[in-house]
Amino acid sequence: MKHNLLKSALVFLLLLSLPASAQRVALVLSGGGAKGLSHVGVLKALEEHEIPIDYVVGNSMGAIIGGLYASGYSPQEIEDFVKSENFAAWVTGTVNEQDFVSKLEAPNASWVSVPFSIDKRIVSRLPSSIISTFLMDYAVMETFAAPSALANYDFDSLFVPFRCVASDIDSSQLVVLRNGQLGTAVRASATFPLLFRPVKINDKLLFDGGMFNNFPTDIAEEAFNPDILIGSKAAGNYKAPQQNDMLSQLQNMLMRKADFSMPTEKGILIESQMGPAGILDFAQVATYIDSGYVAALRQIPLIESKIGRRANTDSLLQRRQKFKESLHELKVGKLNISGTNPKQAEYIRNKFNYKSKVSSLDSLKLAYMSLLADDKISYIFPELKFDPKSEKYDLNLNVSLANPFLAEIGGHVSSAATNQAFLGLYYRNLSNFGSRFGVNGYFGRFYSSVQAMGRIDLPAAMPFFLEVKATLSRKDYFKNANYFFEDPTPAFLINDESFLNFNAGHTIGKNTRVSIGFGAGQRDFDYYQTNNFSRNDTADINQFNFVMPHIRLEYNTLNRKYFPSAGMQWKLQFSFYDGTQKNIPGTEIGKSLIEDKQYSFFRIKLHYNNFFAHVGDWHFGFLADVVATNQPLLSNYTATVLSAPVFEPIPEMRSLYLEQYRAISYAAGGFKMIYNPLRNLDVRLEGYVFQPYQRIINKGVSKIPELGTAFSDQSYVVSSRVVVHTPIGPLSASLNYLDKTDGRFSVVVSFGYLIFNRSAFE
Repeated sequence: MKHNLLKSALVFLLLLSLPASAQRVALVLSGGGAKGLSHVGVLKALEEHEIPIDYVVGNSMGAIIGGLYASGYSPQEIEDFVKSENFAAWVTGTVNEQDFVSKLEAPNASWVSVPFSIDKRIVSRLPSSIISTFLMDYAVMETFAAPSALANYDFDSLFVPFRCVASDIDSSQLVVLRNGQLGTAVRASATFPLLFRPVKINDKLLFDGGMFNNFPTDIAEEAFNPDILIGSKAAGNYKAPQQNDMLSQLQNMLMRKADFSMPTEKGILIESQMGPAGILDFAQVATYIDSGYVAALRQIPLIESKIGRRANTDSLLQRRQKFKESLHELKVGKLNISGTNPKQAEYIRNKFNYKSKVSSLDSLKLAYMSLLADDKISYIFPELKFDPKSEKYDLNLNVSLANPFLAEIGGHVSSAATNQAFLGLYYRNLSNFGSRFGVNGYFGRFYSSVQAMGRIDLPAAMPFFLEVKATLSRKDYFKNANYFFEDPTPAFLINDESFLNFNAGHTIGKNTRVSIGFGAGQRDFDYYQTNNFSRNDTADINQFNFVMPHIRLEYNTLNRKYFPSAGMQWKLQFSFYDGTQKNIPGTEIGKSLIEDKQYSFFRIKLHYNNFFAHVGDWHFGFLADVVATNQPLLSNYTATVLSAPVFEPIPEMRSLYLEQYRAISYAAGGFKMIYNPLRNLDVRLEGYVFQPYQRIINKGVSKIPELGTAFSDQSYVVSSRVVVHTPIGPLSASLNYLDKTDGRFSVVVSFGYLIFNRSAFE
């Protein structure tokens, strides 16, 4: 008996004398939106002081940072990652339009697009998220696919065992994610309600874990039973809801208050102090990281006193390197498509130009982005699943088709007389080819137009399209002129155009397209050659019935369709016009002779717009237009000037009859300087020079004009502008200098887009 007691006492003493090396440490990372980047600083401080991290549990941003650490990323690599432009883009939903082919389409004046379907009744769904998740979905797949595969989809087998939490709102329960696709788990945990589109895991629609538990210390206890628990708190609970603040009300309704207390004996809390900030305020990444680093340093003495064990830096580096070297390269073996019928799946396969041979993920990214740009597809959720037999990844795409009908609403509201409304209605269909049919209309004092269109897309290695457009339009300069300035040039000028155009072409890469086409139509000018006319007079009429073969090559990476500040665009078009020109003099001229002449001429136009430099908040660009043509002089000066190519570098010029910027052939260009102090605020200064090859010289009423001296008599444009880019359109205030007979300066306040249907003579 004494022997047994002595033996037990010795064992007890031995246990007491064991070093702290047996301690296992779990790190818990809270949510907090952008503030959650403070966790990166916490990781840096812990590793610098060789504090072991045996387990990681996170929620929301804590799940993203924790998932990266569990995937073998070092704190410095995570810091570089979250400071990159790519990370800022996918967490804020800032879609880089340069990745999309759709921007090669002619822009319209729409503010909002409303997809809907007709199934006994009209059904339109509100968007499931405010922020686009396309880039986030792709990024988490690309980032976490290989670590998931290496761990055989068991989070205990990652570089560091990992858990994250999400919320199942159907059952009102917290879901602990411990296996499966790591990227999908992290994406689910970071799905803040209403901001980001939810994802499905095991047929459960999951949202941010913060709805039920923003600081999952209890999950770390249950999953890993650690000896020491270190908690990194990036943000507290939301303040009480305010009566006039809907966001604060939603936050409190959706997110349960978290318990940030730690177990007394083994818990250590690191609380970063960052002040007020929004969940998407990613402009202060370095500040957040530093806050976490400083907060962790303050707790290092306490941590070291509780944890005797150390993680050797060299050993950790070697283990991390070995883990990374074991990752399987992202080579795609199979393409699996769900959510579509067989014909639609075939369309998508052809869009990818998918072959059964091995393809790197990078080689498929262009096709993936092109697919997202397809207006017949609403959403794609991608996953990569490793196949041990082929040692390649299956690319699984869960595709949601867009509602077949689309309504667009927009226009332009201005202090000038260019107010107009825009309405569009389209039908989209996806089979083994894509099709789109629709009609749009512009309705305003100055400009009115109706256009019907149809398009068929045939996916292949070189995507091919066929398109037909029928356009009726009118520009009434008379209704606009007396709102701007008094001018002795003719006030009554109306330009009517009817045009039927067929186009065929394909894209080259992601930003370039070549097309050839054939058009036919009629252009009518109704005008008085002077302002000395009465109500009883009839205007001169000039009609041009024409056919027009043409070829167009264009490239576009501009970041916006209106007031861009980055990217480049160039267009080169050759058009040949052949037709009959009819001149019908009005009563003011006192002639009854009707003239018919056959004309043929070509027109070559090069447009170049490049934002070539960015220095801090400053952007610098250059714009140039060159037009060369052998277009003939018409029967009088007014008709000739109306038919001449025009230089319109700023929107306000598109609604004015400005003789000084019209010429048969010309070269024009200038520079743009843009100051961007805030994300959606631009201060712009632009200056341009217009140089006609030869001015059109007025020889008098009803006399054929002449061409002046080559390369003389330049005209200038100067524009200063403040632009606020709102979610539905730009709000701008401008002060413009234009060469005019009177009223050279104009101040214009406008909202929306002064965009027209494309003319046959653009």
